[in-house]
Amino acid sequence: MDYRSQIAALAQHDQKDMDYSQIMVAELESGWSISYQQEESYFVADKWFPQISVDKIAGYYPKWAMENAFTNKAGTWRPGTLPPTGDLKVDDPGFYACQRYAFQLPLLADIPFVADEAYPVEKATTQMVTDVLRLNKELIIKNAFFKTTVWGCDWAGVNSGETGTEAQTTGLTFRRFNDADSDPLEVFKDGKLAIKKAAGVDPNTCIMGEQVYQALRLNPTLISMFRNPQAAEKSPTRLNEAQIAQALDIDKIIVARAMYNTANSGSTVSLDWIFGKGIWMGFVDSPGPMKTIAGMNLSFNDPLGGFNTAFEQVPDLLTHTTYYRGFQCWSPVVMAAKAGLYMDAAIA
Repeated sequence: MDYRSQIAALAQHDQKDMDYSQIMVAELESGWSISYQQEESYFVADKWFPQISVDKIAGYYPKWAMENAFTNKAGTWRPGTLPPTGDLKVDDPGFYACQRYAFQLPLLADIPFVADEAYPVEKATTQMVTDVLRLNKELIIKNAFFKTTVWGCDWAGVNSGETGTEAQTTGLTFRRFNDADSDPLEVFKDGKLAIKKAAGVDPNTCIMGEQVYQALRLNPTLISMFRNPQAAEKSPTRLNEAQIAQALDIDKIIVARAMYNTANSGSTVSLDWIFGKGIWMGFVDSPGPMKTIAGMNLSFNDPLGGFNTAFEQVPDLLTHTTYYRGFQCWSPVVMAAKAGLYMDAAIA
């Protein structure tokens, strides 16, 4: 047998390894998948100002004059004479108009029956309606309350040449809090006094974007308040929300962490923080008659939705499609603008 014949004979006895594709059909994993979701705790719309139900979709609300509570009109008196007399004053009533918001997703009737088990399309459809309306609410709240020209006092952070905040009036500047030379203790002290001087109340709530929070928790001035010279190894290197609130002497700090897509639908997703680099400080209380409160959310619940989302599934028998729908109807209202202060560009 020549050489070529020997090689051919050996080749007939070669055993090739079995390929997986010959014995296995790849299937989708049904127990896990990837989906981009935001934690509910990232959103602050439901945590900031209280909500109150209204009977009409639009209307007016009474506003008492500030002079009533802060002007002394009493005087000396003696029998036989009339006591000093004053008058009860009211301001022009405030106006509100609740806006309806809605979003729907269509789901063809046969999709849940033909979709792979790994794609729970009914659950995903409901989740998307929930997410979209929650995101919309957060954006509206931010644009209504968390910006300049809304509140009685506006300050701005700068990299240098700050005016300082000692004057406790609007239009001042301060050193941004990511700067090692910044002094958040002084700025917040002046901010609280500015609100007290303007509205007669002590601010109890602070809203800040996540980027500002991350800068403040590393601020050396704040960290120094928690250092223990006799136990240096136990001193914090960064602070949490409770420690920042304690250092700044504010009752409640709420960190806004929610993100949104800045790109148009269909384009590459580009995320940014909804609440950005600002800080709001002011007085928040439960709503009621003749009370000071910086703002609230008015909820008109009829016939569908209010501040909270109402859901419904509407079948279309003509096209065999079910529409998953969510509805809201509400209005953010600034009640006492003097009871709030906004710090723009608090960090670079």
